[in-house]
Amino acid sequence: MAPLVFITGATGFIGSQVVLSTLRAGYRVRLSIRSDAQETALRARYPDFAHMIETCIIPDITPREAFLPALADVDHIFHLASPMPGRGSDLQADYIDPAVKGTESILYSALSFPQIQKVVIMSSVLALTPLTALSQKEVYVTDNTNEHIPLDLPNPLPAGFSGHGLKYSASKIAAHQATRAFLATHSPPFTLITFHPTFVLGESLIQTNPEEISGMNALFWQSVLSETPGMANAWVDVRDVAEAHVRALQREDLVSGTEFLLSGPTPGSWKRVAEVIQSRFPEVGCRLQGPLEEEAGWRVDTRMAERVLGMRWRGQDEIVEAVVRQQLRLRGKI
Repeated sequence: MAPLVFITGATGFIGSQVVLSTLRAGYRVRLSIRSDAQETALRARYPDFAHMIETCIIPDITPREAFLPALADVDHIFHLASPMPGRGSDLQADYIDPAVKGTESILYSALSFPQIQKVVIMSSVLALTPLTALSQKEVYVTDNTNEHIPLDLPNPLPAGFSGHGLKYSASKIAAHQATRAFLATHSPPFTLITFHPTFVLGESLIQTNPEEISGMNALFWQSVLSETPGMANAWVDVRDVAEAHVRALQREDLVSGTEFLLSGPTPGSWKRVAEVIQSRFPEVGCRLQGPLEEEAGWRVDTRMAERVLGMRWRGQDEIVEAVVRQQLRLRGKI
């Protein structure tokens, strides 16, 4: 029988693609959902794999024992569930606690099941950068430095988008520190690794109409329709993030504690984004104008993922086309 992979966050933008890649690779999946109401839509996304999908209801992932009933017979775990920016206003209750306690819950639960071989935690590039990174023009990120990043948040926190970004970044830093602390104080029988994607773009399996655009796709789309970009220029295709999960299962020589940055070539070029959309998709009405800074931006060291996982990244043009074509299709323009 094919190995069984337990996946949290399966109903989200990234998680839904991870589920698809995992099924296509021949694995069975057990998917965590919060309520019965999510199951019909979830199963409808994968009509060719109905016999390979199980679901389990976990309404709250923060209790230490939350995942214990779900992990019997599980061979591997992908943990992607985490609070998203804008989902609440309270730093501790809406961001830090769900991220940290959810991560600790899956890790401590996994200790009770010696058959579990690998646990992959979905983190973020923001877990490896200072809290000020989102406001900086030039950022360099590398993995596996074991650097401790302080949670020096301003008081009061700024309102609006910048405040949500800071709270989200803090939750990612805190959850990753909890993962490191777990590994430092335990000797788990499973291999534990973390993924740190940059800003994830691409075709969404969960968006069904124009109003449902969300996350990085929404910020990218808003940037295209504005004169100046509203997000950092470090992007990775959601299909590459999903593929990295499958490759992690297929490698037998992974070392616990390894961090993998996942990103397409950096820095991304907003000038090229404007050229591609204006020439290939004039109906979008792209308003990006120069001068667009090409020398500044995020530079991300992805050599670990390329060397160990064999990752090869989709290029910027392909990422842009995937986002734009879906949005035009949903708007009835192609």
